[in-house]
Amino acid sequence: MHRRLLSILLGVLGFGLFGFVLYLAGPLDVLGEIVRLGWWGFLAVFGDVVFALLFWILSWRVLLSALGIRPRWTRLIGSLASGFAVSYLTPSAYLGGEPVRVMLVGEGETPITEITATVVVERILAAVSTILFASIGGFFVIVSPNIAYFTKKVLLVSLGGLLLFSFFVLWAFVRNYRLLSRAFFALASLFPRTGFFTRAARKICEVEETAHRVLSRRPLYALLAFAFQSLAVFCNYMRPQIFFGVGQKTWLTFPQLSLYFSINVIISSFFWITPAGVGIAEGGRMAILGLVGIPSERAVAFVLTFRFLELLFVGVGISYLVHRGVSFFGRKIKPPGPQDKISCGG
Repeated sequence: MHRRLLSILLGVLGFGLFGFVLYLAGPLDVLGEIVRLGWWGFLAVFGDVVFALLFWILSWRVLLSALGIRPRWTRLIGSLASGFAVSYLTPSAYLGGEPVRVMLVGEGETPITEITATVVVERILAAVSTILFASIGGFFVIVSPNIAYFTKKVLLVSLGGLLLFSFFVLWAFVRNYRLLSRAFFALASLFPRTGFFTRAARKICEVEETAHRVLSRRPLYALLAFAFQSLAVFCNYMRPQIFFGVGQKTWLTFPQLSLYFSINVIISSFFWITPAGVGIAEGGRMAILGLVGIPSERAVAFVLTFRFLELLFVGVGISYLVHRGVSFFGRKIKPPGPQDKISCGG
């Protein structure tokens, strides 16, 4: 009951912020800027979104192939779209839909821990590539005289913390430290009558071991997946240049692009609290683009154009979920076979 009430309140907050931002920008002015984009500009924006999704799909495909998992392309794309839809529509910019795509992509004969491990590695590589791009922008923010000292401090601490944490998590999997399963085994020893912690620790250990196997024994697969992730992030990095440059002939400089991307990462990581980021995305990105001289109506037009294209992919994900059926999630998935067994003692 409390969770439902909180969701309703966050939804009201988000749409209230969205209405306020649209009021400030002027609805007719925003529509005029979208029309000004033209067909060639819209096709360029559409192509940028498609290529970003394509590189993301290829990244996950490579990691699945590293373990000999080769789902049909329709299943792979549908599963990824479904996970994206869940993440997009919940108060989370980057996480939330992973269990959905893990369940959907498996054929039934594939151990669920192996699929989960590929998703874990994919998310880690995505985080590392995103934060590396954002760190470039952070440098320009720090040296810029037009940015307030408090903003510089927040950005430095946030990006520095995210960068250190993502590299620490990556290194922990490469070295197979099994930090999370060890924590659950410790909880199991504190609460021996609760079987949940022991069962969870063993499953988590299997995921950690498989992720370690991908990163340490299949380094070329991991590097190729990271390259595809970086290309996907680059497409996202170029979004303002595609919209304002190709579409409206207002070209941004490298520091301006980097500034937008880095601050946007912070907003998406820490302040995406409303469903689908409604209101937060529009207001935050309008403020960031204002720092590089983009008027509010053009900034909101930029956000709404990309949101429309993202919602098309969300629609694909929801359609695939409906097509597969809710009963699908009740099916049994094959546990690891004898050759897949992993020693996960406490």
